[in-house]
Amino acid sequence: MTDFAPEAHGSADPDPDETKPDLYGAMWERQEQRAPELIDEARKRRETVDRLFQELMRVPVGRRLGLVRQLRFRSLDFMDRLLEESHAGQLADPARACELARMAARLATLFEGDKAEVATVLLARAFSLAGNARRLELRPQAAEALFAKAARFLAGSTERAFYCRAVALLRWEQGRTDEAEALFQHATVLLACEGREREAATCLLLLGLMFHEEMGDEEALVLLVRGWSEMDRDARPLVTLRGGLALAACLAEAEQKERARGVLREAWRFFAEVTDPQEMTRVYWREGRVLARLGERDEALHVLESVRRQLIAEPSPAEAALVSLDLAVELMESGWAGEIEALAESLQSAFPMAAAMPLVAESLRAVAILARRGESGVQRSAENTAAGLRRMYRSYGLRIRPLPFA
Repeated sequence: MTDFAPEAHGSADPDPDETKPDLYGAMWERQEQRAPELIDEARKRRETVDRLFQELMRVPVGRRLGLVRQLRFRSLDFMDRLLEESHAGQLADPARACELARMAARLATLFEGDKAEVATVLLARAFSLAGNARRLELRPQAAEALFAKAARFLAGSTERAFYCRAVALLRWEQGRTDEAEALFQHATVLLACEGREREAATCLLLLGLMFHEEMGDEEALVLLVRGWSEMDRDARPLVTLRGGLALAACLAEAEQKERARGVLREAWRFFAEVTDPQEMTRVYWREGRVLARLGERDEALHVLESVRRQLIAEPSPAEAALVSLDLAVELMESGWAGEIEALAESLQSAFPMAAAMPLVAESLRAVAILARRGESGVQRSAENTAAGLRRMYRSYGLRIRPLPFA
């Protein structure tokens, strides 16, 4: 045995594992040799796409859809660029974002072979982006038509989640909250299964915002806590800010005031990200509600009165009516119930032809009567009235500024 062992060892085939480092080493050496070439190719493709995009943007809007049909624009890299630009510009310029997404959709129909298969998958994203842009423009029927087109090309969990979340926002703004809830939940599950936990958390925050607006603080609190703690807050600062203010309001209502103040301080960090004055008005409105629940009534009154004046001046009658209900509660709590009827008169004077304004005025007068009688539950009554008005406004397509999300 002793003499045989060395011979057997020497004649055995080499261990396959011992050859792997050499094979891998050769492979990595070839990749390293090609790396400068690959980097240069990628740079040239990027420069070509940049040049073509700038050329397209210099052409008048009415001619761009025709121009993009030319052969030199027919690359998946260029289609990706159109989609990226559409996504990045949704909040700042939704009309342009929709146009870019529609050009990407037009381009997708021109490919052949393997590229056509890839481009067809991207059609769902293109139509979803276009639909969300129309939502942001307060054009729900146009958004509906584009989302219907997107649904025909859905493939894969990520695209389905993107689509479901976008349609959920539209359904919420249409007052179809049961459908919105189901879509938000489905998007959350799809994203979680794909390992995109932070995006799933963003869906939870959006659902929490809807519950906070439509159903009350208790239903919203758990969703807002999870969304706020698990999402990437820096990725979407405007939604983060709205979510933080809603969470602070819910915590204050639940008598967790120190925790509410902590969330409010964190939310303030995102104020600098708001560049649209009209969106800032809505942010201050939500901050005023938080301050009221924290017991800082003088400051809350000042903020809500200022917001109300700005919404009347815009004009946004639906939102001016809603903030008037918030202000009425604070006037009552601060001992100024006698001022509430003046809110009703000024609203009717500012918007004599606005739908449902007589109902709002009567609701404000009812709050004033309850306050004079010293009745309890005035705040809950006002909140219920506001939720009902919000649903009515949305059902009839009256203007409420859409959630800034893309």
